[in-house]
Amino acid sequence: MKKYSDSIEERLTGRHKKCMEFCGDIKDKKILNIGCYNGWFEKFAIENGCLEIIGIDTNEDNLVNVKTQVKDKRAKFFKASILDLSQFGTNYFDLVTMFDVLEHLPKNKETIALSEIKRVLKSDGKLVISTPNNSLFSKILDPAWYLGHRHYSKDSIVKIFSEAGLKLKKIDYGGGFHELFSMILLYFFKWGFKREIPFKSWFERKREEEYLNNNGFVTLFVRANK
Repeated sequence: MKKYSDSIEERLTGRHKKCMEFCGDIKDKKILNIGCYNGWFEKFAIENGCLEIIGIDTNEDNLVNVKTQVKDKRAKFFKASILDLSQFGTNYFDLVTMFDVLEHLPKNKETIALSEIKRVLKSDGKLVISTPNNSLFSKILDPAWYLGHRHYSKDSIVKIFSEAGLKLKKIDYGGGFHELFSMILLYFFKWGFKREIPFKSWFERKREEEYLNNNGFVTLFVRANK
């Protein structure tokens, strides 16, 4: 088994590819990506002709890593929190993305975060997020759920977005048991042995099928307009 790596190539999964697909056309767009991690979405946005993309994260190690992996004048990276986007102008971005971040915000701060996003979006701007779905198996097979990792139902998403004044356009689902079991293995092998999971290529193929065939229950994908 290979040593664990936070490179874009090693960490890119079907879930990420579903996120990319859900964004639609991003050519000539000004984009804010909240929780940039290793820069996988910035790399995708640049390759697909975005005008500008700003990635923010609160984790210093992520920011150091992303700057080694994404080197393009259209991409900029800053340490910042979604709860305070005051460094960005009102009505500036065409698209804001937030993948697997909502569930990590301080409890009951979701509406504040989405309201900040609404402020920085252009009048016809779009928000795309992904977050864990509140289904039975996606919870009980998520080791982090037992430590407070939140999962959201469709109804709770509708409520949060409504309170923030955002107009929901589409909610979709993806990911199944291959996603869940591969994540359990990831926790074990990453933290226990600092290695990639066994049969990683096989799992990645199965995960991609689960996400791109739109038949899943693990992750919620949400698209909204200002």
